[in-house]
Amino acid sequence: MQRSLWHGSLVYQPQLLLLDEPLSNLDAQLRCRLRDDLRGIIKQAGVTAVYVTHDQAEAVVLGDRIGVIARGKLVADGTPDAIYNRPADLFVASFHWRLEPAGGPRGDPQRRVRQGRGRGHELTALLPAGRKAGEAVKVAVRTENVRLGVNGAAATNRFTARIAGQRYQARRPSYELAVLGTRLEAFELGTSVRYAVGIDVESSWPPALCWAYPAARGKDLD
Repeated sequence: MQRSLWHGSLVYQPQLLLLDEPLSNLDAQLRCRLRDDLRGIIKQAGVTAVYVTHDQAEAVVLGDRIGVIARGKLVADGTPDAIYNRPADLFVASFHWRLEPAGGPRGDPQRRVRQGRGRGHELTALLPAGRKAGEAVKVAVRTENVRLGVNGAAATNRFTARIAGQRYQARRPSYELAVLGTRLEAFELGTSVRYAVGIDVESSWPPALCWAYPAARGKDLD
């Protein structure tokens, strides 16, 4: 039925096809299958489509370009790679990423921040141009980019974390880490649990995949 409706809309050869959350009421497995079908149909028809969704994964799979709207304003516009891995600001980062707080920058104001609530640990992250030394920031790091069990890895952004919790999420294990005075979620690469709750494990955060932004005030992330 869904595919018939899409084909019916394309019979008139529109210049622009508007789709407002067409998959939102489907179960997860069917939604994933039809999502791939829909992208193929749109590409085959050669039509420009505007697709509205609250599902971040859906946007990344379907979109050649993604626009993020907050409070009725377009706050980011770019390729899925740019939106996902190089978000423009704290709101766009929080749309996809788990955020962890840090203190003000020290040393090179373009590269290094000192974690404020830890014990003087240094966390290397990419900072936007124009940030001032001593300015409070928040550092964003995606859960799947936190590496665990990194014996022999580089010393930069390497910290001992306590496994504070474990659960399954998106068909793979997810850990809650107690590290640098805060809590951070990290995904397991495979489907088996490697670390028990209560043990310490080495964690590493790739500097190129850590982004620092001016600390949010009030309801900046609403």
